[in-house]
Amino acid sequence: MSTNEALLIPRRTRGWRMGLSSMLSKELAAWWKTRRWWVQCLVALLLLNGMLAVNLNGGRGLPNAVQNATIAFMVTAALFVPVAAISLAQDSILGEKHSGTAAWVLSKPLRRPAYLLAKLFAHGLGLFAAWVVLPGVVAYLQLLKPADGYFTPLRIAGVMGLHYLNLLFFLTLALMLSTFFNGRGPVLGISLMLAWAGPMPFISAPIQKYAPWLYDVLPWKLLLDFEHNQQLAYYLANGQPLPTVTPIIATALWCVLFTAVAIWRMSREEF
Repeated sequence: MSTNEALLIPRRTRGWRMGLSSMLSKELAAWWKTRRWWVQCLVALLLLNGMLAVNLNGGRGLPNAVQNATIAFMVTAALFVPVAAISLAQDSILGEKHSGTAAWVLSKPLRRPAYLLAKLFAHGLGLFAAWVVLPGVVAYLQLLKPADGYFTPLRIAGVMGLHYLNLLFFLTLALMLSTFFNGRGPVLGISLMLAWAGPMPFISAPIQKYAPWLYDVLPWKLLLDFEHNQQLAYYLANGQPLPTVTPIIATALWCVLFTAVAIWRMSREEF
C-alpha cells in the first residue's frame, strides 16, 4: 500500500466531513514531513527579520530609526509575504488537477468540502507557524534592546495578527481562484494585482479619487499607510486605539466568502 493510499483509508464519518481527517493528515504530512516547513521558515526569517535587521542597523543613531524599521517590516509583510500564500494555494489545487492527483483522491470516500478545507487548514497552520509565530518572536527579540522594551509581546502579537489576517485573505483568494481556472497565470495575476494594487501610485491615485471606500473593504490598510493615514498595525504596535475596525471585519468576511465560493465551485468541478 502506498503512502497516499494509507493516508486516505476510509473512515466512518458521514456528510461533508467524510474523509476530512485522512485528507488533513495527508496535507499536514506534506508540510511537516518534508522540507517545506524549514524552507518556509528560512525564507520568512531572511525576508522579514532580515529587512528589520537591515533597517535597524542602517538607521542606528537616527531619530525615529526604530519606528521606521518597524514600518518597513510591516510594508515588507504586506507586499511580499502574500506571494508565499498565493504560490502554495494555487500549486496545491492546480498542481493536483494537472497531475491527476485530485481526480484520484476524490475517487476515494472523500467529500469535496473536506478536500478543500483540509488544504486550507494545513496551509493556514503552516503559514501561521513559519510566517507569523517565528518571525514575530524573532522581531520581538530584535526590537527588545533598540526599543528599550517599548514593543511588548502583546503589541507584537497584535501586529502579527493583522499580518496573519492579510495572509489568510490571499490564501483563501488563491484557493478560490484555483477552483475556477486551470492555468496558473490568472490565479497569480489576479491575486498579485490585489496584493500590489493598493500601494502602486498609478493605481492608488484613481482609487483614492474615485473609490476611496475600497481601502476600507480590502486588506490594504492593515499593514500599509495611505496619504498620511497610518496602517492599523502601526496603532497596535504603539498601543493606541484603532481608528477603525472596518478593514479587519471586511477582510475576515472576505476570507469566509472566498472559502464558501471555493467549496461551491469545487463541488461542481468535473475531474
